[in-house]
Amino acid sequence: MATWLEGCPMIPQLTLASFIHSAAGAVHAVVAMLCIGVGLIQFLRPKRGAGHRARGYFFVYAMLVADGTAMLVYRFTGALNLFHVGAIVNFACIVAAIVPLLRSPRPANWRLTHYYFISWSYVSLMSAAATEIMARVLPLTTRGQVGLVALVLSIITMTIAYVLIGKYRPPAEAPLVSAKLAEQSGVPS
Repeated sequence: MATWLEGCPMIPQLTLASFIHSAAGAVHAVVAMLCIGVGLIQFLRPKRGAGHRARGYFFVYAMLVADGTAMLVYRFTGALNLFHVGAIVNFACIVAAIVPLLRSPRPANWRLTHYYFISWSYVSLMSAAATEIMARVLPLTTRGQVGLVALVLSIITMTIAYVLIGKYRPPAEAPLVSAKLAEQSGVPS
């Protein structure tokens, strides 16, 4: 069965086999796509309640799997490379976003800390996805070309994200009234 892409020299033949090269790559791709969808829903929906928590834990666990399986994919260079470093940085963002939630009592402005780190984790995911798509669709032949595309897409993604993250950040939490009174009386809190 012929496709309309056959005979078109400028568009590479896109097949499932051209995207998935190993079981780890398949798991990574599926879980990362789920994270993109769940992360977008989290961004668009209200930030409180059981639904937010459930989607959030799904995102965190799925990102841990995506980051872990990314460490098993070496097709591009055959060794540890910048994309693996990105997975490690993303893992660190996930951990930094979750730690304030698990502490008791929660630290001051924990929501802001959580918001920033989880947001930048999602930005990292989107940047990696854009790079992956472009590296497979464009006729790139060298590591340098892929690196340049990754750099340009990362800069574009981070610039857009910086604006959106700043625009939609939660308000800083006001100190408790008892803490304000303690400060006024000179009693350390």
